[in-house]
Amino acid sequence: MAVTFLPSGDRGLTIQFGFDIDRGLSRQIMALRAAVDDAAIAGVIETVPTYRSLLVHYDPIEIRQAALIERLKPLLANLDGDDKGHATRWYLPICFEGDCSPDLDFVADFASLSRDEVKAVMTGTEHFIYMLGFAPGMPYMGDLPAALNIPRRSSPVQGIPKGSVLVATGLTVIYPAVNPSGWHVVGRCPVPLFDLGKADPVLLSPGDRVCFREVTLADYEAIAARVEQGEPVVEGEPV
Repeated sequence: MAVTFLPSGDRGLTIQFGFDIDRGLSRQIMALRAAVDDAAIAGVIETVPTYRSLLVHYDPIEIRQAALIERLKPLLANLDGDDKGHATRWYLPICFEGDCSPDLDFVADFASLSRDEVKAVMTGTEHFIYMLGFAPGMPYMGDLPAALNIPRRSSPVQGIPKGSVLVATGLTVIYPAVNPSGWHVVGRCPVPLFDLGKADPVLLSPGDRVCFREVTLADYEAIAARVEQGEPVVEGEPV
């Protein structure tokens, strides 16, 4: 496999697979991540997948970059890109009512669709998680149809609520915390994506899939109340 090794400071090495947002490429990245974890290379601290690359954090005292590259090359030669058993399909509630979807009409008009048709796209798409970023546990997901390849705002909006589901450039994100955004809010999810009270605070992982299930505002509030009580409110299954 043809990849490019790019130094990322004195403690990081980026293995770049290509230039596109592509599920096949992402599966290769995730396969390398799993292979690096299984190899338990001395000095490797952490691996971070992105749209098109894998960043390997390492301790240069334990392993030099040239030696790390030599350890990685055999792993790259044996990637199969099969993520079965390494990914989860999550079923997350989404509410489109009230102030949960302030930009839904704008998105519908842009796409020449009705509100219900946009909602059907959001709930009918299996959203593939390419990477986490911007905020702890925040998933960047594809792939929406071409009609929803809507540009970002020219100016960001402050104070986007936690749990907001946003779209732009054919992708979808869910906000784990209040943050500004230049994307468009089409719904809201009551399931926490990042919880420091748990042993593993991050719910979703790159390579996972998200399927949204529409709920009413009353259902949303009931789920949020269960979350406050510490009850489990999310379903997942192996892909």
